Formats: sequence, structure tokens, C-alpha cells
Amino acid sequence: MGLDLSTVKQVLSVQSVSEGCLPLTPYVTFPKEQWPCDDKGLVTDFHALPDKLMQIVQNNHWYWWCDAQFVPFKDISLFTASSVYEPRPDRRWSHVSHMPNGKVVLYQLWSPDRIECNIYSRTNSTVFPRVCPHPLGELVAYCGTGEVVIMSDNGDPLYSRSRDLTNAVHVYCTVANNGISFACLKRGMGVFFLEHHHLDSTMMIHDTIRCNQICKEFVPLKTGNDCVACKFSPNSKQIAVSISTGILFVVKRCRLEKVCIICPDMIEQRLSSAESFDYDPRFPSEVLSLATKDNFIYTIHIPTADQLCSTQTVDLVDCLIYSHDGCLIAAGFHNFNITVYSSQDLAPFHEISMSSLCQDIVRVQRDYPSVLHLSFSQNAEHLASTSSDGHVRLWRIERMFSLQELCRDRILQSIPVYKVKQLNSIPDKIKDFIVYKYF
Repeated sequence: MGLDLSTVKQVLSVQSVSEGCLPLTPYVTFPKEQWPCDDKGLVTDFHALPDKLMQIVQNNHWYWWCDAQFVPFKDISLFTASSVYEPRPDRRWSHVSHMPNGKVVLYQLWSPDRIECNIYSRTNSTVFPRVCPHPLGELVAYCGTGEVVIMSDNGDPLYSRSRDLTNAVHVYCTVANNGISFACLKRGMGVFFLEHHHLDSTMMIHDTIRCNQICKEFVPLKTGNDCVACKFSPNSKQIAVSISTGILFVVKRCRLEKVCIICPDMIEQRLSSAESFDYDPRFPSEVLSLATKDNFIYTIHIPTADQLCSTQTVDLVDCLIYSHDGCLIAAGFHNFNITVYSSQDLAPFHEISMSSLCQDIVRVQRDYPSVLHLSFSQNAEHLASTSSDGHVRLWRIERMFSLQELCRDRILQSIPVYKVKQLNSIPDKIKDFIVYKYF
């Protein structure tokens, strides 16, 4: 576990801005033969914060903000982070005292009897915590106290950037598929800033804008309890930025120039939540799916503003993600249930009834999510969910794999993922398929 930091920087220094960054290790599949699931598809259920860090008895009025993300091409590994709050209507939420906030943890799910837990003791956060695994698989980015950090899976910081003269707080960060473009949102001076960085020997800032220059309504709430998000397009050339008040816009990575405002201009309704959108990984930057406050999910073609397909939902969508192959879309709802859709026509493919596990939770506010984040394993056979009860749950998605997909998994398990491109005996089209490259 863990690479030498100088090796990682050397790899990133020669990484092309137009190519996807791939792990230096082979693909590790989830050992499903060791992990049976129940009739609902639940594989395992554990708290995002390890028991050894629980310093006081839980209260079901608390609101847990937590995240869990699979490590790329390592389906046994989950990075998590969590904080717990005492909600206060129309006021800034306060952290629960004597409880760690923003602690990053790496879980290794070998078997029910062998779950390894690596706690990064130096990590903490004053904002809603989130983890963003790097495409290399050896690094994770997060917004810490007073800085944004990219650290190795050994806990050593590789890149970091502290607050500047604006004293703006880092609230969200994301890494592009190329592994060297990095974006973060900051809150300060009554506005949100979007920054684009380049990862080389250091974290170099390239561009910054005030988000209200793109959309004047994109401003912080007075309470400071804003939920925001930003995501790179699959080709790493654009950044989509959102806020829980329902705004979603897209800018170019270079110079952060405006491309369009999707909500509420292209789609007249507002975005249902900050995390309720995602790019289709099979297209460079043209296709995006999103959920709106009128209980609809849309798939749109951004250049033409065409709605490719849509479906009505029974509740508000709290978060939405694509699988790595682009075939599935998972949506987490405010009633704690999860639906997996076919991306082709948004027809329901798989239903997960998580609400029965969360009946003792007191609803906080409609404006804050119940299902906070979702994450597909590399082959989309498993789905990790985090909810406001502080739990990480792993679900099995029953799907049929083609012979080509099964062969892909076996090849990726046999050699380091980045070496697939060096296999001279395989046509480029097949090599692209093996490493999930679709354009």
C-alpha cells in the first residue's frame, strides 16, 4: 500500500492534460464470494466514523454529513469522511462537541471477518466533508481546516494550499480524469470563488473567478450552511458547478470562461440538490444528467440544449451519479431509497429500499439531503451509499456481464492498469475499452 511521493510527482509531471490518468497497480475486484448479501442486496452496513472515535452516545436528532468513495480500480477500498451536527433552523449549524469532524478513513473490505481501518489522525475539517480519490488510486483530496490537501494513502501530504489573502474557506474540491487538473470552490467575502489548479511539482493556481460573475444568484446563504459541488467533464476540459439553491452552470477549464447556465436557463426548473447531476462518461463533455425540484430526471445534450430523455420520480433526488461504463445512473432520494436507472432511456433497472433501515431518523430539513453521496465500484456490481444517519452501506447490483466485460476484468487484474496502453498485440479500440475510455 502506498507509493513513494517522489514517484507519484514524477508520474504526474509527465501526464498529458488530454489523456486519462491510470493506476500504477492492477485492478482489485470485490471478493463477492466472501460477502453474501441479504434479500435487499445489502452486503454490509457500518458507521462512517469508527467505533474507537465515538466519544459520546449517539442522538437520532443529530445530522451526519458523510461521504464514501471507492478507490479507482480497487473495489475493496473505500475512503470515507464524516462530521456530525446539531441542526439549528436559520442559523449556522454547530458541530457536536467531543466528536471528530472531517476525519478521513480508509476501509479495506477483504471479508466480513477482515475489515481493515486506517484512520488519518491529522485530518479534520470545518466544512461539510467530502473525499475525492485521485485517478491514480494512491491519493485522496479533501478540504481540511484552513487548507485543501491531496495526500497519499499513507497519510503523507503530497500537495496542499492554504487560505490566501481573501481568507476564503475551501468547501469543495475535485480532481479531473487527467489527474493533473484540480478545481476547488471557496467561500469568503460574501461570494464563492472557483479555482483551477495544475498539479506538477507543486499545486499551481491557473485561474480563479467569482461564481456570481457567471450567475448572479450563485451566492452564499447567510447561515453559511451551503451545499455546493463541482465536477470535471470526462475529457477534463469543462467544469460543472452547482449550489443547493438550484443553480448549475458550466465553464471551460482554461480561463474558466462561461459555457452555459443549465439551471434555471437551459432547464427552467432548478436543480434538486447540489449533488444531483453528473456527466455521462461515454462522451467528452456534451451529455449530462440532472434532477430538478419538480421531481424529474433529465439527460441533456449541452451544446444543443436538447433533452435526450426524462423520467418523473416519486421524491426529490438528493444525489445522482453515473457508473464508470456509463450504462447505469444511480439516484438517491430524500425518502432514503435508491433507484438505479438504465442510462439509455432512464428506465428503472434496480430498486434499493433503504428507508426501512432509517425509520428512526428524525428528518432535519427538506433543504438538506438524506442520501448524501453514492459511489459505484469500477465494474458497477456494487454501490456504496452514505446517509444522514452516518452509515455507509454497500449494495450489490445484480447485472449481467458480457464475455468482453469479463475478459476486461481478468486482464486488468493481471497487469498494472496503466500498462494496458503498452500492449502492442491488442487493437487501440480494445485497449480503450479495457481502461473505460470511450472517446
